Amino acid sequence: MRAWVFEGGFGYEHLRLRLREGDMPRPGPRDVLLAMRAAALNYRDLVVLRGQHGRRVTPPLIPLSDGVGVVVEAGAEVTDLKPGDRVCPSFFQHWDGGAPPADLEEGRLGGPLDGVLATHRVFPASGVTRAPDHLADAEAATLPCAGLTAWSALDAAPPVRPGETVLILGTGGVALMGVMLAKSAGARVIVTTSSPDRAARVQALGADLVIDRSATPDWSAAVRAATEGAGVDRVLELGGEKTLPDAIRATRVGGQIILIGNVTGNRPEIFLPAVLTRQLTLRSVTVGSRQGFAAMARAIAQHRLRPVVGRTVPFEHAPEAFRALEAQATFGNICITMDGA
Repeated sequence: MRAWVFEGGFGYEHLRLRLREGDMPRPGPRDVLLAMRAAALNYRDLVVLRGQHGRRVTPPLIPLSDGVGVVVEAGAEVTDLKPGDRVCPSFFQHWDGGAPPADLEEGRLGGPLDGVLATHRVFPASGVTRAPDHLADAEAATLPCAGLTAWSALDAAPPVRPGETVLILGTGGVALMGVMLAKSAGARVIVTTSSPDRAARVQALGADLVIDRSATPDWSAAVRAATEGAGVDRVLELGGEKTLPDAIRATRVGGQIILIGNVTGNRPEIFLPAVLTRQLTLRSVTVGSRQGFAAMARAIAQHRLRPVVGRTVPFEHAPEAFRALEAQATFGNICITMDGA
């Protein structure tokens, strides 16, 4: 077994490839042993790399939460999985469905639990779900966090309906999956992005309107103009501090803003009357449950959706994937492949 591990601290200088000869993990009676095939990076993985994820996340730690693997061995009490089945480990290993558990943060892969950046990993059979058959390994690897977060944001009560208008901020992994899922649900989709090149690419994915923030700084006014002054039904808010005030202005009376990310900061200034007098709903989603993943996987299979993979990096060169994510120059998900690792 080989694994990338943060040892003695975080940062590139502490991310080391470890070879554990003769140390192949073995599954318990209710576990499965996976040969990992691919892993995908999220913005959260940079937060972990920088040692900024709080006191619960400590080294030694195998990073990354998103991945896909093939069952090599199933425990004696596992009846619904067999060798050869391809599955994705759940981001939250202990959230099967319904309301999230009180100790939700304790069950996250990639911190505080060891993640998927290894050639082999053991998981409870209850903590994995079959991946859609039509997806390549790298595509399937993007689903546990990025894919499910987009699904949860669109499935939040009430679920998105045909004819609604959805505003998606940015063109990261969650946003791109959100575009495809929202379009498959029959919604009109407006996306904001940061360059003409990205605007053209997301338009090709099916977005109905793409607003280039570099050319249109007052993008909330452009959104309202595109909705005849009414505003959108739902916003997938991925920015945080610098984008939330404009997201509020772009939302219709009675609409909802789904808080997902905070890449621009944590302390937005909100004009409360804009929320209170228009009966807006602000709510958050944090990835989702195993049952939510299964529902998303069925929808992806039915509509033959394919997550956007912008770059793949071999397992031996995994730190390059972190650097590529930091550079923010890749359109689509950045994945690490374990073929031959």
